[in-house]
Amino acid sequence: MDIKALTSLTLEVLKDWRVIAIAVLSILVIKLAVYVVKYRKKPPRIKKPKNQPKPEPKKEAPKEGQDQEDESDSAHQNEHK
Repeated sequence: MDIKALTSLTLEVLKDWRVIAIAVLSILVIKLAVYVVKYRKKPPRIKKPKNQPKPEPKKEAPKEGQDQEDESDSAHQNEHK
């Protein structure tokens, strides 16, 4: 077999659709296998506790005379508006 016949036969084999399809599928499978082997799952993040608002300091007990009068005056003024 001379070089010219060998080259012709090689080109015919490489141009065949079955050879091309198998080559493409082989490359895809190898790429997928490399991806799966190298894939690293990210470590789970540590959840920080949400900032809870600080409880407001308790107000002193209202004085009986002043606060009740203020509330009644403001309620009385709202009725007239």
